[in-house]
Amino acid sequence: MKEQRTFWYSSRFKIIGILFILWGIYSFFVKYREHHLWDINLVSGLLCWGLSFILFSSEKTDDERTHHHKFKALTWAVPAGLIITHLINYFFLSPAEPDSGKYTPSVSAYVALSIVLTIALGLFYYLQYQDRIDEKSA
Repeated sequence: MKEQRTFWYSSRFKIIGILFILWGIYSFFVKYREHHLWDINLVSGLLCWGLSFILFSSEKTDDERTHHHKFKALTWAVPAGLIITHLINYFFLSPAEPDSGKYTPSVSAYVALSIVLTIALGLFYYLQYQDRIDEKSA
């Protein structure tokens, strides 16, 4: 019987994810150099694609422990990312006078998702690292 993969992307998609991230960073700097614009939405959109490919691709050792670490990383990253997004909106983007009638910018969905995926990916690799340390000490 063929083994069923839990994660849809193969491990080769990590390379595609890295290319998306590099493309986003390159596009950001080119747009800044040519037009002097800080286009955060451009880089965060490509960052979302890249981080999604990296996080949701299978690992070399794709076992239950790896799946548990990815799930645990996502369950901590979603509330933490939402809190960070809320704090950015509240302290940096909200106007001093709420009834001024002016347009109030907020963090875009791409930026919020980039924050969540960055936290999840960092936490996942931290949990994997902790597992390796525990195995060596045991």
